[in-house]
Amino acid sequence: MKRAVTALLAAGLLLTAGCQSGEPSALTEPSSHELPSSSSQAEPQPPALTLDGAPVEPGAVTRTESQGAAELPEAPSASAAVTQAGASPAFAFELPPDQTTLSLARDGETFFLGTLEEFAGYTPPANGDYTLNLWASWDGGEGEFQGLCGYRIRLTYDLPITLSVDSTDVKQGYCTILRADYLPAGVDTVTAETDMGFTPTFYSYEGEMIALMPAKYSSETGEYHITLTAGEVSRDFTITVVDGGFDVTVQNFEIDQEVADSTVNNQQANIDYETVTRPLKNLGDPEKYWEGTFQLPIDPAYVAASSTFGRIRVINGVRDQHAGIDYPAPEGAQVYAPNNGRVLFAGYLQLTGNMICIEHGFGLKSWYYHLSAVEVEAGQMVQTGDPIGKVGSTGFVTGPHLHFTMSVNNIYTNPEQYLAGDPLG
Repeated sequence: MKRAVTALLAAGLLLTAGCQSGEPSALTEPSSHELPSSSSQAEPQPPALTLDGAPVEPGAVTRTESQGAAELPEAPSASAAVTQAGASPAFAFELPPDQTTLSLARDGETFFLGTLEEFAGYTPPANGDYTLNLWASWDGGEGEFQGLCGYRIRLTYDLPITLSVDSTDVKQGYCTILRADYLPAGVDTVTAETDMGFTPTFYSYEGEMIALMPAKYSSETGEYHITLTAGEVSRDFTITVVDGGFDVTVQNFEIDQEVADSTVNNQQANIDYETVTRPLKNLGDPEKYWEGTFQLPIDPAYVAASSTFGRIRVINGVRDQHAGIDYPAPEGAQVYAPNNGRVLFAGYLQLTGNMICIEHGFGLKSWYYHLSAVEVEAGQMVQTGDPIGKVGSTGFVTGPHLHFTMSVNNIYTNPEQYLAGDPLG
């Protein structure tokens, strides 16, 4: 979105004089001979503008009689402070303009581009000094100003710390987002105390601090609590964990006893799995690699899951709750990266068979079990749609399929949430 706004601005969407026709021209200072000649009748002056009650002189003026345009000076002609979220600078024109264009930028990045009315209530993602360029044009009536005025204004945002939760109703096996905005200089740590059995880690992202907060798929439904703290500000939230919508039909499986004894019943196989995966689960890269909605890691022809996330299964008489989605597919079917990320592990474990784990940033991971082939290696960066492996029947399985799951650090979450949309919105 920001890149698109910057491109629009670069394309020259700033207004030219209200009555000029054709494509907008570059906004440059008109030469003196282009301006109307003086006469005995006083020329109409631009309508006065005040900002928080103080007069603001236009940095550039052009009239419709001229063929030129106006360019704003580098230095702002006025300044104002915004100290309340959702508040807007108090602009007041003596005569409302017929059209306005406004841009808000900082360090070469444009955060807003639109009309003065659309700017009402806008709040940028972080505190600090911004440059506001405001262009206003009047069509003019008899004896009234007709033309374009430009104003360059410095806006300083100094908003109080805001602590929030994206959603306080969270399905079993889903996650919500914790946010801390407008942290002052010197406050770069946010903590969360909760009874949900998980300690979230906050990461810096687009001017705020965020953390993914999962609800365990095995959690009881009901109310839980989170206290967010940043600096001297704390806020309590009540989180309601609601039913995850799991298939309630119990599945029964019988797996060859020799396979079971070499995998789930094998102490060393379980130790090796924990030794490899526990450190991976605790990792979280401080960069958001993923972009938008996650894609299926397998050909859509194989999306009829044989075992869905959260379903209760009885395997060789042992009851468990499934922590992923099983996609039955032919041996050798291609498996793809569902989004951008960094490969943390790609190799063989006796319990899972050939396995891949990808870190997508901020502790969000995807996992792939039972592969017949691994086509990536640890440390490799992958992009959405890259081939990463082949479907197989290695490890604790009854036949060829892809076991696909996702986790927020060590908490397995339902892949359907990420296949439906970006968790950050």
